Amino acid sequence: MAYLLSELAEEFNLQLVGNPDASIERVAGLDQAGPGDISFYSNTRHKNALQACSASAVILSEDDTGLYAGNKLISGNPYASYARIAQKLHPRHRPAAGIHPTASVDATARIDATASIAQNAVIEADADIGANCQVGAGAYIGRGAIIGAHSIIFANATVHHGTRMGKHCLVHSGAVLGADGFGHARDAAEWIFIPQLGDVELGNDVSIGANTTVDRGTLGDTVIGDGVKLDNLIHIAHNVQIGDHTAMAAGCGIAGSTTIGSRCTFAGQVGVADNLVICDDAHFTGRAVVLKNINRAGVYSSGILLDETTKWRRNALRFGQLDTLYKQIRQLLKESDKK
Repeated sequence: MAYLLSELAEEFNLQLVGNPDASIERVAGLDQAGPGDISFYSNTRHKNALQACSASAVILSEDDTGLYAGNKLISGNPYASYARIAQKLHPRHRPAAGIHPTASVDATARIDATASIAQNAVIEADADIGANCQVGAGAYIGRGAIIGAHSIIFANATVHHGTRMGKHCLVHSGAVLGADGFGHARDAAEWIFIPQLGDVELGNDVSIGANTTVDRGTLGDTVIGDGVKLDNLIHIAHNVQIGDHTAMAAGCGIAGSTTIGSRCTFAGQVGVADNLVICDDAHFTGRAVVLKNINRAGVYSSGILLDETTKWRRNALRFGQLDTLYKQIRQLLKESDKK
């Protein structure tokens, strides 16, 4: 569906410069955009692409308006404005409401009349599927699970018993919510499984990426706050608490009973040890390893940076010698002070 540029400007409260009657049908990158497309600019690395862009309009900041001669929408946050407009121009496909004949739905499950249950989905006893929800093909909703209104469970995702989620959540294919936490007590050489009696609770507007796992609590619940965004292939262990609007990129691993604050960001493959507390607004670069509490907002990194292998091996060896070197220097300073 096409919209006038003036309609988009009004709906998203953006300043329009240029032709208000320009027709916008879709979004595209600066290099690929043509008539009917809208793109965005927010990075100086793409300056040449902006100046050569053939889009019907470009979203950019007020500081960058002089870089483009065509139709423009002026935004304080071009990337966020682009995201909102992209949602409008490219809405998700919505299947028709109803329960597919091949779905297995327990008689005690509550399915809102506006919800869509696809083929071969399984809905167990006492599950509650809210208004306008979508449960994809082959997805599993366990006993007593609650799926809030407007949430989407994609094909072959698993939501185990007792899991509760708020409104407007997304659970992508292969994700598993509410599996047993890794709880075992050791007795000599034997590991004794500890029943995992807690649940998983998701707030509103939570996104769980493909093949990401969120384990149920051992006694209390594992809790994911409002607006949390988890990428693919992340593991959240039992009894972890994640504050509102925190985001994690692919490959992160959060060990059990760790509490993470609000608005934190974790780049790819960050690892966090168990029973830690991380404050609000803490940010971790890729492959950081968090082994202690973080009590102050800021950006944190760890690890030895990439280098040529021969140099990396020498530096790695010397890293192991730092403690000895420190002690030697400290002794030399003590001896120097005595003279």
